Amino acid sequence: AAEAGSSVVDTAALAGSLTADGPYMSTQEQAWSLLAARALLRDPSVAGLTLNGEPVTGPFVRQVAASGLTPQTLTNAGGNATDITLTTIGVPEVAPEAGGYGYAIKRGYYTMDGVPVGLESVATGTRLVTVLTVRPFEKGEARLMVDDPLPAGLEIDNPNLLRSGDVNALDWLDPATARHTEFRSDRFLAAVDWRSDKPFQLAYIVRAVSPGDYHHPAVSVEDMYRPQYRARSATGRMTVTE
Repeated sequence: AAEAGSSVVDTAALAGSLTADGPYMSTQEQAWSLLAARALLRDPSVAGLTLNGEPVTGPFVRQVAASGLTPQTLTNAGGNATDITLTTIGVPEVAPEAGGYGYAIKRGYYTMDGVPVGLESVATGTRLVTVLTVRPFEKGEARLMVDDPLPAGLEIDNPNLLRSGDVNALDWLDPATARHTEFRSDRFLAAVDWRSDKPFQLAYIVRAVSPGDYHHPAVSVEDMYRPQYRARSATGRMTVTE
């Protein structure tokens, strides 16, 4: 309707109705909504904004760094109501605690024989099994994405061991079957279809490679189609010794 320049359809009312469905849209519906927003931004009937007295033309996007922030005056000088969106992006000074909604996730490290170990002092060359445990709080069908960033002192070791299903040496494990896994240089990613309220585990092997003291980012899980269903672990530290 916006692209056709129709005056019969109330595009503002249609756009407003999308906000209630936003969290429950599929990825395809989200893409369509983005195209609709793009058409609305180019709608010539949406006009009349001024910034510090100067007319605003076309889609208005401005990025301002906090260090150089000065007062800005955005004025609607037109006859129609206009919605604006203000987004702030930053890095928290204090890492958030473990938490979430609908799920809980935790990460543990074990020797190849299944003995739990800490990361306070790991010798270079040591191989460890990373075990990620995801616990749903309710029963339902979900397509989950698990994202486990690596601390700089670790690297993923021999991804083919778990890809091929050859886990005879790790018979103490019972990992879930992932639809898709990625063993990247800086993280482990897995897509899992889960239809139960029972917890499940994912596992992969890492090796300590670089001596030093490192920040250990949080592992997270998120429902692809219900992004409010997500969880994260706590952050931590690890030390790799000579």
